[in-house]
Amino acid sequence: MFLVVGSTGILGSEIVHQLRAADKPVRALVRKTSDPEKVARLKSLGATLVEGDLTDKASLLAACQGITTVITTATTTASQTPGDSIPRVDQLGTLQLVEAAMASGVSHFIYLSMRTNIPDCALNTAKRTVEDRIRGGCMAYTILRPSFFMEVWLSPFLGFDYPNAQARIYGSGENPISWISCVDVARFAVMAVDQPAARNAILELGGTEKLSPNQVVQLFEQASGKSFHVDYVPLEAIQAQRSAATDPLQQSFAALMLTYANGDTVEMRETLEAFPMKLASIHDYAVRTAAAIH
Repeated sequence: MFLVVGSTGILGSEIVHQLRAADKPVRALVRKTSDPEKVARLKSLGATLVEGDLTDKASLLAACQGITTVITTATTTASQTPGDSIPRVDQLGTLQLVEAAMASGVSHFIYLSMRTNIPDCALNTAKRTVEDRIRGGCMAYTILRPSFFMEVWLSPFLGFDYPNAQARIYGSGENPISWISCVDVARFAVMAVDQPAARNAILELGGTEKLSPNQVVQLFEQASGKSFHVDYVPLEAIQAQRSAATDPLQQSFAALMLTYANGDTVEMRETLEAFPMKLASIHDYAVRTAAAIH
C-alpha cells in the first residue's frame, strides 16, 4: 500500500493518477480543509482517503499503518490555510511524517525536495533538514530535486499569462533553465518505487532542453501566433524583495525568483539511462496550452 501526502496538489494528484493507472493500491492523505473537488477526483481514481494533517502526529501514525512506501510532495508554498507556515508544515510537519513512517515500519520514503542552488530561505532550510533526517533514518529513501515546473512557472499563476499573450520574466531572461513537467516528475516518483537505482538515491531532475525564458516566450509566440508583451522584473528588485521579506513564504519565493533569474540547468543523460523515458518538451507544452485556449 502506498501513502501519498500532498495528494490534492498538482504533483501529488498526478502521482496518485499514475499509481492507480498501474493498479497500485493508494491511500491519499487529505485535510479537513481540502478542496472538495480535488478530494472527489482522488476518489474517482480509486484512492482510499484518510484524513490527517502534517501538524497532527496521531493522524500521521494512523495514516502510515500498513504502508510500505510513503511519497510526499506536501508544501505550503502553493496555498496556505490559517496557521500554516513553511517552518511549521514543510519542516516540522514533514519531520513528524518521517518519524511516523519509521515508527510504522514503512520501508521506502520518497521525498520531493528542491535543487540545492536556492539561496538561503525558510524553504531551503526545511528541505535540507528533512533530507538529513531521511538519510539518517532506517528507511530506504529516494529524494527528488526537480528544477522549475513548466506548468507552474510558465502559467498565469506566476505571471506567465499565455492566454493574454503577456509574460512576466524574472531577471534578464537570458539564462537557461532545465524546465521539467510535473507529469514527468510524477513518473520519476512512480518509477522509483520499483527501480533499484532509486534506492538511497538523490535524483537531480530537469528536462532535456536548456532554454532561457526569452527562448520560451518565442516558442509560445510561435505556437499561439501572437506577439507577447514581456514585463521584466530586474534582478535588483528581486534582491531587494528578498532582503525586505519578513514572511518565510515571501522570502522563499524571492529566493526562487533569484534562482530562476540566474538560470538552472541539469544534466540528465545518466539519469535517463537508469530511468528511460521521453520527457515532455517546452514546445509540447506551448502547443498544448495554445490549443486549449482556442
